[in-house]
This record gives sequence, C-alpha cells and structure tokens, in this order.
Amino acid sequence: MSRIQQVNSAPDYITNFIAGNSEQLDEIYEEGIQIHGSGCMMFLCSEETNKMDVQFMNDDMMCEILERDSWFQVKNNIPAEKKLFFIKDEGLNAVFMVYI
Repeated sequence: MSRIQQVNSAPDYITNFIAGNSEQLDEIYEEGIQIHGSGCMMFLCSEETNKMDVQFMNDDMMCEILERDSWFQVKNNIPAEKKLFFIKDEGLNAVFMVYI
C-alpha cells in the first residue's frame, strides 16, 4: 500500500526532474487543461529503472486510480493558481502530491 508523502520528502531525482523540465511540464499541463477542462499531471517513476513517465490525467482517469470522492476532495483543495503533480514512485512504493 502506498502512503502519501509531503513535498519535502520527495527524492532529489523527482524534484530535480521537475525543476529541469518545468517549461515542458507546464506545456503538457496547459494542453491537458485546454482539452479536458480539469485534471492533473501524473508521474510514474522509479529511480532504480531510470523511469519517468509523465502524462496529463483528466478526472475520469484519476478516478481509476483514486476513489471518486478522494479525487474530488484532493482536486477541490488545490490552491488557487497551482498545478497538482501526482507522483507515484514505484521503487519506493510511495505517492507524492506536489503543488507547483
């Protein structure tokens, strides 16, 4: 079972990837919002296998990962003008939610 971590507990390889690719990640996010109206960025990653898969997930896709009520609770609490990055680290078996 994954546990939700705070942003300051995210591994360096995740924070470095986000910082080094912020422009491209912002473009993916904005395109997803234009197409779907709402959702978040989803990262599937593992430092051990050097994996970093990124995609925009709309509400229906997120409801396949999280319970519907849980997703909408998270979504409705995103701070104004922030983007949610939902990061699942397969190697650590952990989930990080980062607001950018």
